[in-house]
Amino acid sequence: MLIRKADSSDNERILAFQAQHAMRGKLPLRFDRTPDYFALHRCHSDQHEIWVAEDGLEEIKGVASLVVRNGYIGGRVRRIAYLGDLRLVPDRRLSREWTGVVRSRLEALRREQGVEHAFCCMIRDNAIAVQSLARSRRPDRLRFGHWHGYDNVSIYARRGFRRREAAAEGIRIIEARPQHADALREFLDTMSREQALGCVFSEQEFERRLTAWPDFGLSSFLLAIDARGALAGCVAPWDAGRIKRIVIERLPPSLQALRIGVNALASVLRRPPVAAPGEPLSDVYLTHLQVRNRNPAVFRALLDAAWSRVRSTHALMQLCLYDNDPLWAAMQGFRYTRTPMDLYTLPTDAREAADPRTIDLELKGRLPGFEIYLV
Repeated sequence: MLIRKADSSDNERILAFQAQHAMRGKLPLRFDRTPDYFALHRCHSDQHEIWVAEDGLEEIKGVASLVVRNGYIGGRVRRIAYLGDLRLVPDRRLSREWTGVVRSRLEALRREQGVEHAFCCMIRDNAIAVQSLARSRRPDRLRFGHWHGYDNVSIYARRGFRRREAAAEGIRIIEARPQHADALREFLDTMSREQALGCVFSEQEFERRLTAWPDFGLSSFLLAIDARGALAGCVAPWDAGRIKRIVIERLPPSLQALRIGVNALASVLRRPPVAAPGEPLSDVYLTHLQVRNRNPAVFRALLDAAWSRVRSTHALMQLCLYDNDPLWAAMQGFRYTRTPMDLYTLPTDAREAADPRTIDLELKGRLPGFEIYLV
């Protein structure tokens, strides 16, 4: 088995491999990344690498990605790594070899770039992935440490037929304009600094996102302005469909019945239908979601404004809410489904591998700066 870095010439074969290997769980799903598998990684960071495993016939047997970016730890800028897209065919030898490559790459990134923290996410009920990675007892296993739980939330309706604004005293929602750019970037960076591994919104990084992300820009942002004229929150609904689409392979009976019921009302409510299994979802991500002091009333006002913007063009709004997040209080005004997920950390120093709790000390007590739309 050969494990090597991939390049653009591998694009079509990687896309075909991913199409055949969905993420397992009660809601098996996959990401359709056509036409360019590498495009999402370029949105995440300028530094990324893709690894593939090939057999003797050059058939792909495994894929994974590694993205390196700046992130905040305790308010300080650090280099961090995100591991994603892991798909391997069942093969014990391949699993052992892959483990060795990941460990070597993380140690090299620590030596070469000072990467001290690496993390990944897993579907909580993907028993095979959780058991083989996070709960493995093999002596050569990667030392995954559980960091934080969250839910991938899919909003499909607002409760009631009338538009209801959140009771956020003195809060008004506006669309971002050029004159808001500096204050918006500073707000994002300040909020992100309070999160563990939050993105560093330097002027260069903010401008990169505004110009490099497809169908995205400053006008994508909705801003919550308080009575003093200061930013209290923001969100940027983003349709990533040009580079990434979610395809659910199979729905359990309860969700299939819900889909049929929602679609029966779609034409009356002038809403797009929810996609059937095997079809890409018509969804929009709530990106760059930040709310000062995690105020549910401000969050609800942003959700209402985002829903009003996308309800006629998209069937779902996707976002991430953490376990015990104060923002959950605002969700009572919406109908949604949720997929429980977990974030895990990995040590980049072999000396820490025996006790992964040492890597968690700097992250404990802070909400993660995690962006599901870049996964």
